[in-house]
Amino acid sequence: PQVLRSCTEFIEEHAIVDGIYRLSGVSSNIQKLRQEFDSEKTADLSKDVYFQDIHCVSSLCKAYFRELPNPLLTYQLYDKFAVS
Repeated sequence: PQVLRSCTEFIEEHAIVDGIYRLSGVSSNIQKLRQEFDSEKTADLSKDVYFQDIHCVSSLCKAYFRELPNPLLTYQLYDKFAVS
């Protein structure tokens, strides 16, 4: 999906922060970014707000995975993943 592609490319290019996926971004910035992707299918990540709060970009990625109807690591395969 475009949202994941755009966000991960932005993070790979600009996130020189340890633990980028551990900290959450500011909620209002996350919502603004989500609205941009929803309305335009692509967001302008070059805005200062996203450089200043780069964690909002990683938070949107995490939210995308959390909101999937089926988890990335499926329930049927959970035991195999947990044991390995």
